Amino acid sequence: MKKRTMQKRNAADLQAVLKLPQGRRVLWRLLQAAQVEQHGFVPGDPCATAFHCGQKSLGLFLQQQIAELSPLLLAQMRAEYLSEITSEQNEINRESEELHHV
Repeated sequence: MKKRTMQKRNAADLQAVLKLPQGRRVLWRLLQAAQVEQHGFVPGDPCATAFHCGQKSLGLFLQQQIAELSPLLLAQMRAEYLSEITSEQNEINRESEELHHV
């Protein structure tokens, strides 16, 4: 397959995954697991540092692919994640309040 054809197919595949909320959640979890917003250095442990840098490299690759396709989708993924976390925290707070009022 020609390089340009492969690039178009890869972009279309990623676009298809990003159209689904489930796909965006899976990709966001992968970005979190790759710790793209953390440094990879582990003091005194070059093997762990190399491992974390490898994880981060793959995460940055995925993040770049998403951003090149649509920076808005990357922002949407982040917003959806933050909204989900906020909802979960609100639920925890409600349950805690209910326990304290009993």
